[in-house]
Amino acid sequence: MFRFPLLLILFFIGCFEYEETILFRKLSSGTVEISYTVPLKKDSNDSLIKFLPTSKEEIISSVKKKSNNNLQVRDFTFRELEKSETTDMYFKRKGKVSYKLDFEDPLHLEGVLIGTFSIKSKPRSLTVKRDFPNLTDNAILETSVGEKKIISETSRLLREGKIQFRVLFPKDSECSSNRGFIGLGNLTYQIPLTETLENPDSKTWEYKIRFF
Repeated sequence: MFRFPLLLILFFIGCFEYEETILFRKLSSGTVEISYTVPLKKDSNDSLIKFLPTSKEEIISSVKKKSNNNLQVRDFTFRELEKSETTDMYFKRKGKVSYKLDFEDPLHLEGVLIGTFSIKSKPRSLTVKRDFPNLTDNAILETSVGEKKIISETSRLLREGKIQFRVLFPKDSECSSNRGFIGLGNLTYQIPLTETLENPDSKTWEYKIRFF
């Protein structure tokens, strides 16, 4: 499970963007497309958030480290945002990253995606469970008294932050989910960061896809 430091919570205030799309072509293969915006170090293009790197080499290393898998990273892009694209008062430099992960077994995604990802496979169905920790709880475990006060204040200021997920599957499949919106061949779910910080009941997202 990812742990969320104080730096990440401060980042949420200005502008947090994380989008993830999983395409299940069939039971045993598919693609994950990930894009996110991160604050950059003052004198380099390195990310200030360790688990959201800005270099392809770091992403490949992180993916291989978290799972014994054959995931392939492709279509990697990185660019620094123009000054006109951000008004963040905390971080003056930001970079946008996007890439895709091809998988031959969805089990290989466990330990790789944000939060926790677990999957159960049957002959004609997949059941996916995603858990997202309470950001404040995880951050406070490793912070000083002064940092706790900052976390409390910054949490109160959160308004527009969200994490966006999309799941795509064959249109003749059947999908059920405890959260989000189900359309023809797709499932979408957005997590408002205020819920992730404050509502302990908003941690689990579970969905099932039946293939015909």
